[in-house]
Amino acid sequence: MPNLIKKLLFLLEIGNHQFDSILWKTCPEKRNTLVNDIFKFKVPIGKSKKEIRELFGHEPDIYTPMTWSYPVESDKFGNPLISLSLYFKDEIVTSIRLKTME
Repeated sequence: MPNLIKKLLFLLEIGNHQFDSILWKTCPEKRNTLVNDIFKFKVPIGKSKKEIRELFGHEPDIYTPMTWSYPVESDKFGNPLISLSLYFKDEIVTSIRLKTME
């Protein structure tokens, strides 16, 4: 029963939820409910680019070889409003930041 409640709350975008790679990749419109957990547990920190692709998917916007960004929230036309930016040093994530697009 608790799993059913968690899924319902997730689908209704109520509250913050535990990061789940499959949900992140298959429900991009719900990513904003997973972001707090990503920051709380520093999910991507220390991970390689290969591990990031496995966790977050293969569709990052790559601004430079050292900065990848995943859309968290988009407008009705699909343009990113908020992105999760990952910063790499020597192919390993060293920091993360939420970036608001202007």
